[in-house]
Amino acid sequence: IDAAGHYLIPGLAEMHAHIPPTSRAEYLDEVLTLYLSQGITTVRGMLGEPEHLELRDRVARGERIGPRIVTSGPSLNGRSVSSPEQAVQMVDAQHAAGYDHLKIHPGLTTAEFEAVAKRARELHMPFVGHVTAEVGAWRAIAAGQTCIDHLDGFVEALVPTDVEVRPSFFGFLATAHADETMISKLTDAIAEAGTWVVPTEALMVRVAPPGAVSGLMADEGMNYVSAETRAQWRAGRQRALNDAAYDADLAARFLRLRLKLIGAIPRDRLLLGSDAPQVFNVPGFSIHRELKLYVDAGLTPAEALATGSVNVARYLGLEDSRGRIRSGFDADLVLLEANPLEDIAHTRRVAGVMIGGRWLDRQWRQKELAAIAARHAAED
Repeated sequence: IDAAGHYLIPGLAEMHAHIPPTSRAEYLDEVLTLYLSQGITTVRGMLGEPEHLELRDRVARGERIGPRIVTSGPSLNGRSVSSPEQAVQMVDAQHAAGYDHLKIHPGLTTAEFEAVAKRARELHMPFVGHVTAEVGAWRAIAAGQTCIDHLDGFVEALVPTDVEVRPSFFGFLATAHADETMISKLTDAIAEAGTWVVPTEALMVRVAPPGAVSGLMADEGMNYVSAETRAQWRAGRQRALNDAAYDADLAARFLRLRLKLIGAIPRDRLLLGSDAPQVFNVPGFSIHRELKLYVDAGLTPAEALATGSVNVARYLGLEDSRGRIRSGFDADLVLLEANPLEDIAHTRRVAGVMIGGRWLDRQWRQKELAAIAARHAAED
């Protein structure tokens, strides 16, 4: 492969991915293709189903093209869990089924969460995702939650204990009461506990700030999204802006605070993840936006790239085979047309992708992306 004048980096990861159900075969194919086209060679599925286990294994065996998959099962939440005992049964069942981690969604009681945490630790099974409101970030970190996504509960953790704040979108309303001098205490706790953090900031900058929806509809990658999905995303964004609790000035402060939090979290505890596909987050494309946001938060381009490569290998316990360009390692690589250490935006300039030693060249990318765009252009 002639790579003269190009730059080689390890394959990147989307550590908060949503893999479509296998019953939606064409959509599933599109999403996996979009990830690969943008240099994503590993995805961590955050809302799985039994069929994803077979999909994971088929990809691993090279029987199906796609990024490497790690997956949860159905989430543990306030509707799926009814008692601490039933929570333990659900953990045991997912462990026995072979899922890679447990997904925590909101709604668990403190007793249910503690039961999940205890059993997960006994089974050495990662439990990741949201911070349930009754538990809070401080207790989740102390209980050994493996990974916290979306910075969930972090803004609320900065609010003095004598201030009562109404629950809101990832602590949006708590922003006005947050004590930023508490950030270092929170990040020290993360470092001491070894908690991993997936910010998904690309999602927040699509949902929180004011602005016309039309601008988002014209974003790069939106031509690879179905008309139905685009309409759903447009409606969701409009609902957020129309919410009685929405305040544009508070939204700007909320996003500034989140960037401060990302910049303060130990670099070796950050994992790259954007929550795609999700509101205006097109699979693969949103990861490049996420990387830029990490640099905006104070990371160097090298540190930002490490969140999607070296750190991911450490998180997965695969430091001896993934996350670096090294002889004998798994050949998950991305060839770029320009140096990402000079400008992180250069990760968008993908010349080719190698997954497990299989080379996907520029022609493959152009052909696959053109086919997806053509399908959805016909829907308009």
